[in-house]
Amino acid sequence: MKINFSLRGRQTADTRYAFVKAAGITDVLAHEDLYRSVLAVSFADDPSVPLFEAGLTTRANILAADPESIARMAIRLDTQANSHEAALWLTAELAAAYGKDENIARLMGEILRQPSDIPLWLSFYTRAAGQASRAASPAPHVAGPDLPAAAKAPGRVIRRPLDQLFNRLDEFTFARSPRETQLALKEALRRLRPKAGDRTRKALFTRILQDRVPVRSSWEQEWHALHHQPYDSPEQRQVMLRDKWKEGISSFRIGYTALLDNLRPMLCAGVSGKVLKLAAEYLGNPAAVRRSGVSPLRLLEVYQQLRRMDQGGAGMLSEALENGVLHTGWSRLGSEGTSLIAMDVSNSMKLPVHPGGKAQRFDIAPLLAWLWKSKGYPVTTGIIGNNWKPIEMTDRPVLLATDQFQEGEAGYGINAHLILQDLLRRRQAVDRILVFTDTRIWGSRGFNQPSGAALVESWRQYRGELAPNAKLYLFDLAGYGARPLEIAGDEVFLIAGWKEPILDVLAAMEDRGTAGVL
Repeated sequence: MKINFSLRGRQTADTRYAFVKAAGITDVLAHEDLYRSVLAVSFADDPSVPLFEAGLTTRANILAADPESIARMAIRLDTQANSHEAALWLTAELAAAYGKDENIARLMGEILRQPSDIPLWLSFYTRAAGQASRAASPAPHVAGPDLPAAAKAPGRVIRRPLDQLFNRLDEFTFARSPRETQLALKEALRRLRPKAGDRTRKALFTRILQDRVPVRSSWEQEWHALHHQPYDSPEQRQVMLRDKWKEGISSFRIGYTALLDNLRPMLCAGVSGKVLKLAAEYLGNPAAVRRSGVSPLRLLEVYQQLRRMDQGGAGMLSEALENGVLHTGWSRLGSEGTSLIAMDVSNSMKLPVHPGGKAQRFDIAPLLAWLWKSKGYPVTTGIIGNNWKPIEMTDRPVLLATDQFQEGEAGYGINAHLILQDLLRRRQAVDRILVFTDTRIWGSRGFNQPSGAALVESWRQYRGELAPNAKLYLFDLAGYGARPLEIAGDEVFLIAGWKEPILDVLAAMEDRGTAGVL
């Protein structure tokens, strides 16, 4: 096998056309289908359990394909599609199948960039080496590679890039990692026994295995210790906590997430206006927001808490959150083409998105719609129920606009076909339609829905008459018992529940340039 890493960069239109002529349009479409399947399976995957049926089928297709094209797919997933876990999975599958090939080591060097990647990759590899590879193969006549019996223990060739990664580990990085990451690295170190590059690294490996790496406390841990220790007077306690806040914010020792989680106690501590201004600037800083990976839903939760407070400074922090939300994720999917977002605002949507959280299913669609509008993306929105009620999107702050909807504004049915009938009547073509509700509406008739109101037929009519390349994303935010992501055909995607990476995954599936040129 020879893997051509020179294709890592962006390719010209002529190169893509040459590939189509050489391979044929059928092969390109097959690659695109496999690319989407990999994204769908990896999004729902847990490497600690065996692959489900769709995952086994996808694995069989991976092993039946040209390994060079799969390697290039892994690189593109990692560098262009923001799908690092999917790239790790593909790399592990190739390593289990072709573990003696030097090119696999090169591929691992491209995909695995830091020691914290090792435990997840090793989980994928262990499963790939231990499960039957072609049990669900749709093409048994295609000869795929046999997995060697020794593949359960990584061989010499693929251990080499793992050893190199382990030798990049230093004590400071390990000590500052979350405890879960530390334990996973310790287990990987125990299993792989990498060769240390020098005495310093050898001593570090020994201390990790013996749990003798000194624990470094975070600012948040130190603040909680001060918060709970006894004091001679309330005034002394107030001074100590206020000084700790000043130290954390002025030195930026406090992390973005820790600051979000503790805005109420910070205000109650009575910090100075200067410290408060620094905190607000940090909350709205684009680089800090992106680096933290904070969800817009989390910022909405904190924003709603601040609006219920009457302490001085709450308004300044609320404005900072409005600035911060503009730099969060959720934006890549809507950046190309036109979008329509339909939201169900019935009472059943007023349940938490995640157990114990404050953000509700009710909040996701309006938050997404106003976030896209604030970035200048062409988006329209409306409420779906017994009727379809389009909404005029005014220029309002994102987090403030999310609170403007009332329960049951359009009734309590889910007649999603009315969206398509309205678009057909107005001859309006959009590139994607996103419908947010809490039940599965594809291929079924919902509550209070008249006969003949089938979404499937309306969608086929819409694509056939007006928008042949349109995509339909149906979010069932309850998602009981369903797979997190299914591809139903006709460019229909069924999403069950809510996981933060979903919009990036859907955006990667839309990127035909990434999928087709392998």
